[in-house]
Amino acid sequence: MEIESVKKCILEIYKVWSVIGDCEDCFRYGEIHESFVVQIISNYCVGQGYEVEGFPIQKRIFEIINADYDEAYFCHDRYIKYLDVLATQHDDVFELMFFYSTTFWPEQFYDEELYRQRLLDYISCDIYGIEF
Repeated sequence: MEIESVKKCILEIYKVWSVIGDCEDCFRYGEIHESFVVQIISNYCVGQGYEVEGFPIQKRIFEIINADYDEAYFCHDRYIKYLDVLATQHDDVFELMFFYSTTFWPEQFYDEELYRQRLLDYISCDIYGIEF
């Protein structure tokens, strides 16, 4: 999948996400749409062969022979950390993550350098609380 195709998918998901209401169920529905975006960008990264400490490609192989790598291991938060780390290492992933963030939350993410610094802060402080 090409970057422009991924961006197009993000925009399509955003169109639905942006009209979701403010109720509790709406919030959960919105989170589901955001997880679709994370999945699409992750699929792009896997297609490029990008890994962070073997995640997710090698870990999926280990899943077959090691019970430590079950579906709970492949959680949403670990994929978020994966994408954030990759965004600091690969320009294409940074482009996609910045596009996603500025599309969904333009008032919070409007400057590339501030966004890059925020990612580095998240990683250095390990806000995720999970290991690869």
